[in-house]
Amino acid sequence: MKIWIKYLAGILIGIAFALIAPEKNAAFTGITEFLSQFFIQAGRYALYPVLFFSITLSVYEHRENRTLFRMGWSTFLVILASSVGIALIGLVSVLVANPARIPIFVEGSSDIEKIGFAATFMQMLPSSAFEVFTNGLFILPLCAFGAFAGAGCAVDKNDAKATLTLFDSLSRVSYAIMTFFVDSVAIGLIAVSLNWTLQFRTMLASKVFLDFIGLLAFDLVLLAAVVWPLAIRLICGKVNPYRVLYASIASILAAFISGDTIMTLPVLFRHVNESLGIRRRVSTITLPLFSVFARGGTILVVITSFLLILKSYSSLGVSFSDMVWLFGVSIGISFFLGRFSSGGPFIALAAICALYGRGFESGYLILKPAAFFLGSMAAAIDALTAIMGTYILAHRQDTSTHREIRFFI
Repeated sequence: MKIWIKYLAGILIGIAFALIAPEKNAAFTGITEFLSQFFIQAGRYALYPVLFFSITLSVYEHRENRTLFRMGWSTFLVILASSVGIALIGLVSVLVANPARIPIFVEGSSDIEKIGFAATFMQMLPSSAFEVFTNGLFILPLCAFGAFAGAGCAVDKNDAKATLTLFDSLSRVSYAIMTFFVDSVAIGLIAVSLNWTLQFRTMLASKVFLDFIGLLAFDLVLLAAVVWPLAIRLICGKVNPYRVLYASIASILAAFISGDTIMTLPVLFRHVNESLGIRRRVSTITLPLFSVFARGGTILVVITSFLLILKSYSSLGVSFSDMVWLFGVSIGISFFLGRFSSGGPFIALAAICALYGRGFESGYLILKPAAFFLGSMAAAIDALTAIMGTYILAHRQDTSTHREIRFFI
């Protein structure tokens, strides 16, 4: 059975349970939240070994072929272009759709984690390189250590032969373990979707977020069905872009229902490698970088949310200079959200409200009931961006093998 079918079945079962569940039972809600978090962690469980061993081998191969700089530069350009493009779509869509204002709830101050620009840099080079294995939610330091290890192996190939052989074996074994968890998480999605639906029911009960939900859903469909397929046709030529979209279904489902980018990454690895036939030395470089830096979905959600907050708080229009400021700051902040596998959009929104000032410092609180939904939409768009961007890079460098759709996992 296809992975996306198993995931969809698990999600639908969870939704069905949620519709008959005792919504206001505190004990039931607490158990559901615990099970949801447990299975999200299970989805992340086997990722780290695959990342470390595979990135080491990939960087070594790129160094040998003298393609490492080209690979990194191309990935950076796609990340930047996708972030700017998706941000523009979010800005235009909210200005055109003009969703209904949200009444200002009486909310107290809310403790929310800070972005921590300094903390992000400090975690990149901890006191000991082995500390990168203990940070399960920020993969960039681990990727950097793996890249250093791969570059070190390329310095003296004779001494590194045994290491490379061992790492290749460990990479394959780790991938097999990850495969098991990617398949098994379909069962866990019952609990994850049950918890998500309970929160969604609570959000819908207020009846003030309907326009906002519709706008974000429209943006997701527009990007998936029109914008990214058009980009693939323009860049890659006569290929069927909807093959790539079909391969991304399971990843988008996992991202949307969990709102977690790290849990989604193993699913992306499997479909990129086994469905789209993209070689390991490409996917193990691009997917982690997209996961950390390509947060176009987060940018879109933040821009849409902040403009909605401005409209809800004030009857004055939004000036062009404010839109330019919001556009640039949202993109800039998105590059520092890699430490947050979930909840990044709401954290970024709080930061932008604080930076904007003018009495809007606590404006993000009116969207607090929808914070989980912001994370879901952002994660789904980011997963779509990762797989589409990786396919474009692999196709341009001729590092993918065509596979028929019937052989997709």
